[in-house]
Amino acid sequence: MAEKKVWSGTPPKECDICHRPIKDVFIDGKTPFGAWGFMCPGCYLQYGTGLGNGKGQKYRLKNGVWEKVGG
Repeated sequence: MAEKKVWSGTPPKECDICHRPIKDVFIDGKTPFGAWGFMCPGCYLQYGTGLGNGKGQKYRLKNGVWEKVGG
């Protein structure tokens, strides 16, 4: 079984776009403007460019750990 990947840094407290608090899901992703940012799911739907290498990764909080669930 593959080892789960987890966020190793300090998790974001708020979305870089709308500034709402990050609760249980965030995306570390690229925007169409070229900049990267921490996004809530709503802002990701509007400004995200996809998941995967060079695009973004999705993380979900589970048992106090941010696990990578996409990308």
